[in-house]
Amino acid sequence: MTGLLHTVLDFVDAGGGTMPPLLLCCLAMWYCILRAWLDLLPVSADALRAEMDRTFACLCGRSKAEDADLAHVLAETVRARTRRRLSLAAVFAGAAPLLGLLGTVTGMIETFDGVARFGMMSPKVISSGISQAMISTQTGLVVAVPGLIAVYFLRRRLHRRLLAPAGVGPCPGGGDAP
Repeated sequence: MTGLLHTVLDFVDAGGGTMPPLLLCCLAMWYCILRAWLDLLPVSADALRAEMDRTFACLCGRSKAEDADLAHVLAETVRARTRRRLSLAAVFAGAAPLLGLLGTVTGMIETFDGVARFGMMSPKVISSGISQAMISTQTGLVVAVPGLIAVYFLRRRLHRRLLAPAGVGPCPGGGDAP
């Protein structure tokens, strides 16, 4: 385990100064994605809406149309949190390649600075700057592409659940709605 940690830390160090923000971006993005996935996992939107319909029909005694409207508003409030998480994850996924590009520019500047100071006779200076540029670009893309795919699929899942119809069933506990 310690060897793996040293390998990762060496990789981060080789990528330059943009790697720590890239890793934080990656962690934040996957946190948002996993939380949104957990929001969508336990119950579907139609089951949630149907449960709210039944609960309001039993507790409030209003008409079924008013109960359905209220349940719809509450279900939408719950889903708004999931939408915000997916939007935030998309922002992090969009920022990752830009941070990688910033690392590319930084690595190329270091390469040209090394060439200006030591000339073309120092391949180590040239190769370290180019390596930094490529590592940060690669990391930005490796963070962004799977994140954007996950956000897309979770948004589609959320959208499908929003379109699912819901019916009003009997009250929890056995009684019927008034």
